[in-house]
Amino acid sequence: MKIFQTFDAGTRFPNPVLTIGNYDGVHIGHRRIIKKVVDKAREIKGTPMLMSFYPHPHAVLKPDSYIRLITPPHIKERLVAETGIEVMFEIPFDEDVRSIPPESFVEDILLGKIGVAGVIVGYDFRFGKGGAGDDKLLMEYAHKKGFYFDVVGAITLDDEKIGSNRIRKLIMDGEVKKANELLGRPHMIEGTVIHGVNRGKSMGFPTINFETVFELIPGNGVYITEVEFDGRKWPSVTNIGYNPTFDGKKLMVETHILDFDRDLYDREIVISFHERVRAEQKFKDMSELMAQIARDVETARTYFKGRLTANGKDPSAKTF
Repeated sequence: MKIFQTFDAGTRFPNPVLTIGNYDGVHIGHRRIIKKVVDKAREIKGTPMLMSFYPHPHAVLKPDSYIRLITPPHIKERLVAETGIEVMFEIPFDEDVRSIPPESFVEDILLGKIGVAGVIVGYDFRFGKGGAGDDKLLMEYAHKKGFYFDVVGAITLDDEKIGSNRIRKLIMDGEVKKANELLGRPHMIEGTVIHGVNRGKSMGFPTINFETVFELIPGNGVYITEVEFDGRKWPSVTNIGYNPTFDGKKLMVETHILDFDRDLYDREIVISFHERVRAEQKFKDMSELMAQIARDVETARTYFKGRLTANGKDPSAKTF
């Protein structure tokens, strides 16, 4: 996939079919739109394209209501590439871009610079200065200029609209299982293993401490997770919180990897979240905490064995 940070790709691609939007999360609703783009491009022997913006326009237009990104740009690029999109415009959202009148956006950029043969957007798409452009304006231009245009209606699951804001709230509330259904994959964060106080090791459950620049960390609690590095995933249990039993003041992400004892300091890893086990809680002493950790680990083992059984594999196997 080719990525451009300007509207001018410097070359003409055959019959561009373009979708435009923030696409934060690249969730199952987004992928429904993207599939239409890819299918239409194949139908007309064209080029499937996606245009997105960074930072998120909401963060620029409404800075007091800050949005935590589900997927940072490099993750969004990877997920978009997996859908079959061949060209991605990742446009810096600055004062110049936000002030483009919608008519100029269509005439100068979509038709002039990109030369679209088709445009497909979601039902709530707005563009141009003040968000004055909408699907009706695009439809008028499509009739006038002769390019294909389609609007994809709201996509729902359990009678609720699938959207980035909904997913964002679910993750912040710790409801990662439901969020994953809407994402179509486990929510994940990337980061670096750092040194901690080795408290987990002294209790018989060594943990890796994790530092990340990802913005959307699930709400405090204990989660069934997987840790990925060197192309392999390991079953794990992750605690997010302030260690109230020890009167902690700093938010920590600590992960115990099942049946694993290697040193991972300074390694880049990925943590994927599957289910929340319980809320964060304060225990009266170390022994009570250790007993609960043991139960949490057993819950994770049961979860992964159940998943292996469902996939037709040997649940006693140690390689998850």
